[in-house]
Amino acid sequence: MVPCAVVRAHLVLRPVIDQSAFRDALGTFVTGVTIVTAYDSAGKPSGLTANSFNSVSLDPPMVLWSLSLGSRNLPVFREAASWAVHILAADQQDLSNRFARAGEDKFGDLNHGEGPEGAPRLAGCAARFGCTARFEYEGGDHAIFLGEVVDFERTAAEPLIYHGGRYGRVMPGAELASDTDRARLIADGLIVQEGSGDWKLTEAGEAQLQLLRQIESG
Repeated sequence: MVPCAVVRAHLVLRPVIDQSAFRDALGTFVTGVTIVTAYDSAGKPSGLTANSFNSVSLDPPMVLWSLSLGSRNLPVFREAASWAVHILAADQQDLSNRFARAGEDKFGDLNHGEGPEGAPRLAGCAARFGCTARFEYEGGDHAIFLGEVVDFERTAAEPLIYHGGRYGRVMPGAELASDTDRARLIADGLIVQEGSGDWKLTEAGEAQLQLLRQIESG
């Protein structure tokens, strides 16, 4: 008698997720802002704003980004042999908005060159990664593009950041006041004054602090 095979079916229940709330939750993650560029099959430059950029590997150097399957730019990047990711500088908010808008000739009056990898190059960015297209993966309603970095550049420009649907800038770390700054504070004598080896608020400074606390407490 041939034994019967026991078949166990595993039913996977997908939880119901509020997409709007999910998007808002993802928006709490602070990202940089990038513009990804490539040439289409006719040799026309194309590009879009994206913040779905991430590093993958150092050896070989690889990065990835993702694009909605509903994007009109999808065919361009699926066919492109190379593309470039530009990390925008803090003063390039207008450029970000320009490349985020649909139905516009984004390169119309824009002075641009070409990177060694063969993709359109935008100037003035905080960093740029020129990539050879390697793989495309399915990621739900997005396509994930992975490229091998063959050229990159970095500048001293402060990067543009994005959080909760708004642009922002990196807050500089606390630094010790220079001798010039201290001299200016002492000369002004309005908010702080130097005491016995320490700094303290003046009466005017204390009043300003109390006013700020009242404003914060609403």
